[in-house]
Amino acid sequence: MNDNRSTVGIIDIGSNSIRVVVYEVTPKGAYRVVKECKESARLSEKINADGNMTQEGMMAIVPVLSEFRNICTSYGCERVRVAATAAIRNAGNALDIVETLNRHTGLEIELLSGEEEAYFGFMGVAHGIGVSHGFIIDIGGGSTEITLFRNRELLHSISLPIGAVNSNYKYAGASGWSDQASLQLQNEVESHLRNYEWLSSHPNLPLIGLGGTIRSLGKLDQRRSKYPLKVTHHYELGKESIDYYADLLPSISVEQRRRLGGLSKNRVDIIVPGVLILHTIYKYIKSRSCLISGTGLREGLLHDIISSTLPEPQRVVERQVGSLLAFHSTASLKHLRQVNLLSGQLLERLWEEGEDAGIASRLLYVSSMLYKIGSSLWYHQFEKHTMYWLLNAPLGGLTHREIVLAALIAEHRAKNGKQTSFSLYHNSILKDQDDKLAARLAALLEIAIALDSSETQPVISVATERDNKTLLLKIKCRTQPYIELRELDTAAKAFHKAWDIKLKWEVLVSSTP
Repeated sequence: MNDNRSTVGIIDIGSNSIRVVVYEVTPKGAYRVVKECKESARLSEKINADGNMTQEGMMAIVPVLSEFRNICTSYGCERVRVAATAAIRNAGNALDIVETLNRHTGLEIELLSGEEEAYFGFMGVAHGIGVSHGFIIDIGGGSTEITLFRNRELLHSISLPIGAVNSNYKYAGASGWSDQASLQLQNEVESHLRNYEWLSSHPNLPLIGLGGTIRSLGKLDQRRSKYPLKVTHHYELGKESIDYYADLLPSISVEQRRRLGGLSKNRVDIIVPGVLILHTIYKYIKSRSCLISGTGLREGLLHDIISSTLPEPQRVVERQVGSLLAFHSTASLKHLRQVNLLSGQLLERLWEEGEDAGIASRLLYVSSMLYKIGSSLWYHQFEKHTMYWLLNAPLGGLTHREIVLAALIAEHRAKNGKQTSFSLYHNSILKDQDDKLAARLAALLEIAIALDSSETQPVISVATERDNKTLLLKIKCRTQPYIELRELDTAAKAFHKAWDIKLKWEVLVSSTP
């Protein structure tokens, strides 16, 4: 491991599960996950009729926490943060639980308030998705947090003492969920919501969902629709899907749920109260969609530890690209920045007014900075490896369409601008003309790469003159760009095919910039 990097451990004691995540971090705040373990806990079921957790229930948690502490030690974690949420927070003997667990595990457990849990969830979301306004819902095992934010600022939050585990324990009968039980849970949730005027005062905002319930619904929905991209982060659950699962899941048996593709076996019972809670809140706040976030409480706690500043929406992707480069790139950063600069200048010169320049600029930024990321696996044919990276790497600031387009740009480069079949497999995600968009951006990227193919930055500046079907590049260099001119001749062919514009160039070699 690089001497400038360190490891941080986050242990999240949730109501349904206990999880440890070990992150490797750099001094500049880049990070990646290097280890993750989860154990089912169902802590809400360990609370007795008096509202207290028994000594037996406490001691059942100790072996899990002790092993998680050992994992953090084995990875050399300089900092370990342990946070407990609703199941322990709402117990009548919460302080006794924390003291007992601390004494038997050697950890220092932080008992988060509902407001703190909502805040760290917001921080995790805001670092992972570039959304400016919305609601956040975190359905846990023992509570549900709802947060409203506007202009990336948290305005309101509440913590409802209703979660998937304690609701299942309270309402599910021996034979499953009756219509009456479902209605009782929905009425209880709504009775809490009516106490907060701000919940019904901001219609048509996106609802961003955290937690296992919503991720499970996303996987179910992807299986049902044969969705080609197996990524839940940034996946959108529409009203039809939420309505569908709120009707279906309570009406079928546990065994029938167990056979549903995409639903983990330890969630077949608690998925029902989870979806009912989501459905009730979704309708009450009149949201326009539910966007799944794969980042939440744990990432929020990490960013708090490493003192990350909250990025503006347009900077989220840049942060994520920076993390990938910090840990996985073998390419020269000077070269990547040069390629990004030159490709951006070409885009600005050629992009037609009225087209979505924001998406094109974002895609070209990601593609130019990460086009060689696949070479960290193997240099030869690295474009193919890059395509896999872009489809699976944590670029959560991109929509699924943008992820597929970025990968499509890499494939166009791998096939030298030839027509690809990749887009056919992902046509349910892509829009009409997206293959053409990817081909055009790939051609611009290829020119920019050609202009620094030696990776020594011989090009000082590039001015352009466009005359109908011809683009003239006036290239000023500090040395003779032999390799660059050879590669530019090849790139010009792909450019002409994609843009129907002939590329010409003039080169001026100057010893002074």
